[in-house]
Amino acid sequence: MEHAPTVVTSRGTHGSTSTGGSSTGDVHGAVTTWEHLGNLRRAKAPLLFGLFVWPLFALMDVAFIATGGDGDVATLVALRALPLPWFAITTMRVSRRPPITRREFYFLVYGAIYVMMGAITLQSAMTGGFRSLYAEAGLAVLAATTVVPRPWREHAAPMSGAALVYPIGMLVGEMFFPRMQGQIADPQAVNSLGVHVVMLWTTALIVVIASHRLWSLRKEVYEARSIGKYELRRRIGKGGMGEVWAAWHRGLEREVALKILKMVEEDEEGAMLRFEREVRLSSGLTHPHTVRVFDYGTTEDGLLYYAMELLSGVSLAELVKRDGALPAPRAVHLVTQAARALAEAHDRGIVHRDVKPENLFVTAAGGENDFVKVLDFGIARIEADGGQLTRTGAVAGTPSTMSPEVITGDRATSASDVYGLGAVLYYALTGRPPFVGEVAASTLIAHLHEPVVPPSTRSPHEVPGDVETIVLRCLEKKPSDRFPDGRALAEALAKCSVAGVWVPAPAPPSIAPPPPSSPSIAQLATTQDALDLPSSVNEQPTSIAVPRRSG
Repeated sequence: MEHAPTVVTSRGTHGSTSTGGSSTGDVHGAVTTWEHLGNLRRAKAPLLFGLFVWPLFALMDVAFIATGGDGDVATLVALRALPLPWFAITTMRVSRRPPITRREFYFLVYGAIYVMMGAITLQSAMTGGFRSLYAEAGLAVLAATTVVPRPWREHAAPMSGAALVYPIGMLVGEMFFPRMQGQIADPQAVNSLGVHVVMLWTTALIVVIASHRLWSLRKEVYEARSIGKYELRRRIGKGGMGEVWAAWHRGLEREVALKILKMVEEDEEGAMLRFEREVRLSSGLTHPHTVRVFDYGTTEDGLLYYAMELLSGVSLAELVKRDGALPAPRAVHLVTQAARALAEAHDRGIVHRDVKPENLFVTAAGGENDFVKVLDFGIARIEADGGQLTRTGAVAGTPSTMSPEVITGDRATSASDVYGLGAVLYYALTGRPPFVGEVAASTLIAHLHEPVVPPSTRSPHEVPGDVETIVLRCLEKKPSDRFPDGRALAEALAKCSVAGVWVPAPAPPSIAPPPPSSPSIAQLATTQDALDLPSSVNEQPTSIAVPRRSG
């Protein structure tokens, strides 16, 4: 199961960083998190209407022929049935659990529009060509797309194509269909065709404008909404399990980071269990180097959320990308804090399972810079718990920091987290992970079989021998050869030659953000932009089927 890092950052305060630009697409992406599910629900009614009511229009076809209209009843009824298989497939896919992707959804919706416009065009060709009144049925077909609001940039092109189906079909029919040949020279027939085309294009234009307006209104409502006691301000990150928003707690009058479960993945029930477990595990940890959880709950419409402290700073991954490999004293200073945080978790039998540079957040706290917070216990597990919340045969974690025993399907232990911290310390010292493959699978194989290149040979700074010994012990292939847990690692780091050498500069006092004074939608959408952290393939968590070792 993919599980991207929780991003807990703020902008506009001291020590914050902007990682990549933001755009209108960020706001649009935030809206589509739950808007997609709403679109799926709203599309069911018109699809069912098309599936069960569309065939009834065959009675109109029979009546048309019975009253002297041109055409053949059997052919008209066959053309009427043409869209039904598409309706049936689309209805089943839209009702599917887990939900289909946005791309597939819009493909099916626009496909239904094109199939219906094609059937109407063929019926028009059978019943008078340019003069056929069947063309006017296309107006209702085009208007039906307003049930799925979209921004005009995304809606205009497919709607223009749908409006072109009829005129192109008529011109092609005039050239090759005997009943229509010669109509292009008939002024009255051409005038009828022109009226129909203008009506279709006018309807398409109105639909695009109306759809955009509806989408804008839904976006504004979404951005201005509240989750429980929290007023959403801006989206600051997104991951595999959900989105993180900066939110204002009205009672406490403070800004928090609000993580909201995104219910768009293969295993909804499993996602809820993992989310609830993350809250339970995180809220039970009180170490100052673990991100604090203040509150959690469920909204009336079923959204799961929890509130945690809003941090200002960068992840260790961003810090190294920005500044390069760190001097050994600073790297040890940062990783020692993470080891102490994990020591508390290990003492409680909790294994993080996704220790990586992205989950070590470097911030300022209590007047101290270079203060580390460990994030994301979303795929953590309790060692004594035999429950299985990942798919059978799947590996949960990140390839660049995954321990060999986890790769081969064995149970993750505190020694697995030690391996991850060793990989993080290696990354901080050298600016690169211990193993880098062209694809995730080759990285995993390297963890299993290749020896670790000593960090002193790759670091631009001096790496003391005792620090290198600690790193290499953390990265031993066998768990029994490593430090047993975070506490043992923290104690070893505290005794190394560079422990306590790095003294961060004092952090200036932080300034609390002002409370919201009924901010307008425009302010919500423009004064604070959302961040989407860049990531590489190897640095994203993965789920890869790996056979267990025999014996």
